[in-house]
Order: sequence, then structure tokens, then C-alpha cells
Amino acid sequence: MDIRKELTDNADSGYREFHTGIIPGTADVLGVRVPVIRNIAKKICADDWRSFLSRPTDCHEERVLKALVIANAKMSFDERLELTKEFVPEIGNWAVCDLFCGDWKVKAAPDREVLWDYCLNLIETGDEFKMRISAVMMLNHFLDDEHIDDVLRILTTSYNSGYYYKMGAAWTLSYCYIKYPKKTEPLLFSESLNPEIRNKTVQKISDSFRVTKEDKERLKAKKKAL
Repeated sequence: MDIRKELTDNADSGYREFHTGIIPGTADVLGVRVPVIRNIAKKICADDWRSFLSRPTDCHEERVLKALVIANAKMSFDERLELTKEFVPEIGNWAVCDLFCGDWKVKAAPDREVLWDYCLNLIETGDEFKMRISAVMMLNHFLDDEHIDDVLRILTTSYNSGYYYKMGAAWTLSYCYIKYPKKTEPLLFSESLNPEIRNKTVQKISDSFRVTKEDKERLKAKKKAL
């Protein structure tokens, strides 16, 4: 399969202009929509996907394909994690990050704890996108009774000035509130949480249909009081 030809044949200049606008700093966008990329990724996963992963990526869509193949191809947990460690330095925008973390496959409890430890390592790097990967992995895999206290502690005390980490942390914290409101609310207004992350979190909670109007108004009032 000529992957680059499939991508260029499905490129849309209008979508390229739109997508370039919402992922600043990414100039090598062809303009292929995600459902099309997903279909190509499925074909790669059913074929020689290891050969595909060994090639360098030359455009945004190829990095998305790589993310989807690593996240979805049939392989052992150990291989998926090793490929992830190799791929993480290539993740430089929210679009690749969020698709990758959302699709990443892990089921067995022992494997989940190894992934959790890796998330802790990423959050401690101080790197904007590695920290975002950690936050979004937590959102997708660790908002459960076993991990929620640690997720809240980590995301309310970890900080990076990068916009995309702050937005990723706020996104995850908003889901923490939706799922564990009593645990989350006190920490949203603690001194340890960065004010920008707090404001973005309350904004995202306010946009949710799963939170009552009364709760939204109370959170907004508490934020304003600070």
C-alpha cells in the first residue's frame, strides 16, 4: 500500500487550512480528515505494521497514523509501551496527543500499573507535551476509585507554563469533577492549583451537560471570590 499516495489522494485544501489554524506550529499538514486516517490505520494494522513504524514520518498525518497504529495494532503490552516511549518525542501537538492517548489499549491490572508509573515519569519531565500526554492518559485510563486521589494530587500540584499542558490538565480535572465532585471541588480552590488551570477547569465544567446549573454557578462564584 502506498500510504503517502492514499493520504495525498484524500487531502482537502480547505480542511488543511482549517486544521493548520487549530494546531499552531504544525506546517506539514496535508488536510486529511481523521475518519479517513483511521481507515488507513486499520489497513496498516492488518498488514505489516512494524515495517510502517520503522519509517520516518514526513507529515502530520503520518504521525497521526503512527499514533493510531501503535495504540491499536495487536501486540503485547510490553511492545506497545516500548513503541510508545520511542514515539513520545515525536508528539508535538494536541491532536496527535489526544488521539494517541484515547486509543491506547491496556486491560490487565498489572499492565495498567506499569502504564501509571510511566505517566508519573512523564509528568515529572517538565516538558509541555510529555506532561500533557500524562494528563490525557490519566483522563482516559485512570479516573477510577483506585487512582483518583493521586490524579487530583498530581494535577493540582504539577505545573508547566505551556498552554497545551495547562489545557490538558484542565480537561482532565473537569472530568475528575464530573465523576468525583466531592473529592475534586476542594482541590480546585486550593492554593496549590495554578489559577490559569483552575479558571480553564471551571470553564470546561461550565460547558458540560453533566453538571447542574446550580453547581456551575457555585463554582463560578468561588472562582470569582479568589
